[in-house]
Amino acid sequence: MNYNSLHQMNLYDVFGDSPWTQEDLFIKDREYMKKLCPKCSRELVRWVKDVCDEEEYDGSCMYDEYPDTVSMEMMMNKAYVRAGRPEPEEWVKALLMSMLHNEVCYRRNRRREFKQRLYPR
Repeated sequence: MNYNSLHQMNLYDVFGDSPWTQEDLFIKDREYMKKLCPKCSRELVRWVKDVCDEEEYDGSCMYDEYPDTVSMEMMMNKAYVRAGRPEPEEWVKALLMSMLHNEVCYRRNRRREFKQRLYPR
């Protein structure tokens, strides 16, 4: 064993059984990255989460295998109206749509992992 590279190793690689799951690390990373966002975009994320919370139910368009563009645009418009219709309109709508896609992907993945743990194959 090369002891010079030992300081670069993670202790959990040596001893095993990390107390944090991969999902926990992902969530911690995601929360930290959100803190780095500018204040105006953090405020917009609040409205996007609000809209996604309303759409989080069985049979929602958010959980379709291929969500359609119209329903995603309707969700984005709800968030835009709740945010108080900030200016410049085109730029904010594009930002809201990308935030919405990110949040929907996160929630779809979270739901998929939950169902896999609940109903293992």
